[in-house]
Amino acid sequence: MSTKKVCLDAGHDASNVNQSPDGSFYEHEFTLDMAKRMEAVLQRHGVVVTLTRTGGEAVNLEERVKIANSIPDLNLFVSLHSNAAGGEGWSSAAGWSVYTSVAGAAAQRNIAANAVISAVEEAGVATRSPALWHERFYVLRNTVAPAILLEQGFHTNEGEVALLKSAAYRKLLAEAQCKGILSYLDIPWQETPTPEPDNRTPSPWAAEDWYRAVALGLFDGSRPREPLTREMAAVLLGRLGILD
Repeated sequence: MSTKKVCLDAGHDASNVNQSPDGSFYEHEFTLDMAKRMEAVLQRHGVVVTLTRTGGEAVNLEERVKIANSIPDLNLFVSLHSNAAGGEGWSSAAGWSVYTSVAGAAAQRNIAANAVISAVEEAGVATRSPALWHERFYVLRNTVAPAILLEQGFHTNEGEVALLKSAAYRKLLAEAQCKGILSYLDIPWQETPTPEPDNRTPSPWAAEDWYRAVALGLFDGSRPREPLTREMAAVLLGRLGILD
């Protein structure tokens, strides 16, 4: 089986001023973070990933397309963005959506788009109606490989900005979008196994103080990473002489 290749385009760069009305959210920061999150998930599944930018460096539209078109046998180009509506204040416009250049159910770009829509909706992400839109954006019409552009919510919507700034929501969104991409690439999703915590040794940042506490008899030396109960706290206070 040949290796699948995806180009992730973190929309805009640090020179772009797209932000939330309160200045707490910047599109260029969000899209780069999302690109890196998705890169990690796709690479875990054996996909070769190319980023059009890896930092805040300026990369114009022509350069982004040139990067994508220079990748032999590229399977999919994905441009990442957040949406905007209204004037300078908050807007009620909301919802995740995807763009392709032209309609056509049999076109690979739209097959890919619909695969991502299904995965995103399954994850519980609110989408616009319709979720699939068509526009002749530069990166969509000039990329040789099938190309989709994801608008991952509105940075002009106060509620969605709160979500888009959340690390937990970014993780959910990145994984959902990757599930759709992997489905399109015919690659089975693999859950990340949750590692069992090692309760036998202290964390490196706490090790010195932990062993000092054990030497003083404040702890018995077992289970250093387990939570401290109230009764344990009472014993600790007693051994420190605070209860005398």
